[in-house]
Amino acid sequence: MPKGADLHSHLSGAVFAEEYLQWAAEDGYCLEHQSLRLIAPEQCSRNSSLLPAARVVQDGKLYGQVLDQWSTRDVSGGGHAGHDDFFEAFAGFSALSRQPSRQGSMVAAVANRAAAQSIRYLELMITVNGDPVRTLSRTIPWTGSLEAAHSALLARGMPSLVSEGRQQLEALSRATQKTLGCGSASAQPGCSVTVRFLQQTRRNQQPQDVFAQFVYAFELAHASEQVAGINLVGPEDHPLSLRDYTLQMHMLGWLRQRYPAVPIALHAGELTLNLAPPEQLAFHIREAVEIAGARRIGHGVAISFERHAAQLMTLMARLRVLVELCLTSNEVILGVKETDHPLLDYKAANVPTALASDDEGVLRTDLTEQFLLAVRRYRLDYRALKRLARNSLEYSFLPGPSLWESDAYQARITACRSLQPISSACKGYLASSAKARQQWQLELELHQFEQQALP
Repeated sequence: MPKGADLHSHLSGAVFAEEYLQWAAEDGYCLEHQSLRLIAPEQCSRNSSLLPAARVVQDGKLYGQVLDQWSTRDVSGGGHAGHDDFFEAFAGFSALSRQPSRQGSMVAAVANRAAAQSIRYLELMITVNGDPVRTLSRTIPWTGSLEAAHSALLARGMPSLVSEGRQQLEALSRATQKTLGCGSASAQPGCSVTVRFLQQTRRNQQPQDVFAQFVYAFELAHASEQVAGINLVGPEDHPLSLRDYTLQMHMLGWLRQRYPAVPIALHAGELTLNLAPPEQLAFHIREAVEIAGARRIGHGVAISFERHAAQLMTLMARLRVLVELCLTSNEVILGVKETDHPLLDYKAANVPTALASDDEGVLRTDLTEQFLLAVRRYRLDYRALKRLARNSLEYSFLPGPSLWESDAYQARITACRSLQPISSACKGYLASSAKARQQWQLELELHQFEQQALP
């Protein structure tokens, strides 16, 4: 089934452990035997106890241990254990995943997997220039004044870091196209997938570091067409994340006034009582919507713990704030599944939703499985699935107006009412809107799917 877009996917977590191991072997990485963490090639000769990554694939037992450490395949789901295993998995392969030289391979792998699932658009979360921006943040005095910090960052090197980041993304795009063989006779399926990025900021840092990362993210999104918007990532239950949650929302709200064209998506409400006290669960989604101005909420699992939850969902429905539902992720990391999950609550409140994979490599899942779970667990019919697919493009951060008169999807704009033949007016409209072009392609694919696959 054509699925439109995957809007909530972390690039480093979307790659499977098997792929990381293959690249590690090819690039000369080694493995620290006790922690099962990759060590950069230049450090491998300094310690004879380190194991070459190329040998891991020759040892079936060790190979399985690495896969378990770098993913949640050995976690049945539920509570704090799955949560810890998930966040600890990234340390195993971070020495490789952070290297720009392999990120083209990473994006290519994710794009190929998307194409195999009939996904045509990805918004991948990525961190560009994270370390240099943190270094810059330490050079300015932090008084709590956002105005002063913003001015100091722009005066002390932020523009040059933004220029570097734009160049890095352009190089990443070229590397991805080369890896996929786009434009050649041997072009891989991923060439048909449009990939853009969300610059992410880690929330479990000190305020001056978080604010500098926010400023960089807004500046980079403003400067680069490849950056669709920004996001805030990391464990929402981390002590720093909980302590500074409201402060971070006010930072975003302040910056949104200065960069109104930059879209914001936020992880919010990715919590349970196992991870935080009820007082913390009572306001995160609301503040993300009302203070930070998020256009999309990632997860939103704790909605029923919010103060005046019904009123909040009514507000989200009125503002058309989409919730990115990550069913496997919520089961494995939070232990939330079946009727404990708020999918049907959002549906009943007419809050727009879309399905997303989150970290398909670490979680050992994909977007197709999310659609399958939606059917098996919540008895969603084909019409509901099609709405989820359409929502993923309607609420994407693609530029341009929509193909649809409204997200009820009852009528396309007048120029494009007929799929075939396509009018010259519709061709002109599609040429002016990247969003409408993707939506048009989805409608063609849905029509073909329904003609061939449905009884």
